[in-house]
Amino acid sequence: MLKSLRGEQGFTLIELMVVVLIIGILVAIAVPVFMNASQNAKVKSAQANLRTLDGAIQTYISVNNTEPSAISDLIPTYIKKMPSDPLGGGDYTYVAATSSAPAHAQDDEGTTY
Repeated sequence: MLKSLRGEQGFTLIELMVVVLIIGILVAIAVPVFMNASQNAKVKSAQANLRTLDGAIQTYISVNNTEPSAISDLIPTYIKKMPSDPLGGGDYTYVAATSSAPAHAQDDEGTTY
């Protein structure tokens, strides 16, 4: 039986530890890159939602010659349904026009992107 085991080859503990170390380094590099890409995608989605809402508000104003009293006035005529905030900030709100800024939509934190 000892003769048959002498010909067996395998990986040493050092070789396995090097492979685990390399995999750990690759994961340490990949996870932050993925998290950053995920956050950027959410921000871009929120920006697109706000542009859509702004377009609907401007269309409402041009058709009705008045500003909407709330963002819910846009549904379902000007937008099909209210988009959800991908950043988890809650619902979008409507801000009426002032002398210094036109009417626009923003998230609950006041961000217009």
